[in-house]
Amino acid sequence: MKTRYMVQIAAGTAVGAAGLILPFFTDGMGALSSVLVTIGLVILAVAAVRHWKFRDELEKDERTQKIGAYGISCSWLLTLIFLALLFWVDYLGVLALTVESVLLSTILLMGLSARIFQWYLFRQGDVA
Repeated sequence: MKTRYMVQIAAGTAVGAAGLILPFFTDGMGALSSVLVTIGLVILAVAAVRHWKFRDELEKDERTQKIGAYGISCSWLLTLIFLALLFWVDYLGVLALTVESVLLSTILLMGLSARIFQWYLFRQGDVA
């Protein structure tokens, strides 16, 4: 197992354990405890999936980095256009927007569009 995966597993375990132990030492920290446990579990899951998928092989090269960066750039541009549209929708009074709806839709758009652009670009081959 790569040292990187072992460090990630140890960090995930430490953060998750801190989240489990925190309520015993402080009162009213239930939300922080839940966040720490969730973060620890996510770190563990990511490390386990990467180890299972790549083992000791190369995880990325110049091509995959270039395609990944290009996909994220396209996602960023799409998100910028989306935020401009949301501004005009709110400014013209077409739709009453709450902060929660704007944040949620922006977060979902950024994450999903980045993965979709990267998936599409990996299927196409090399990026110009």
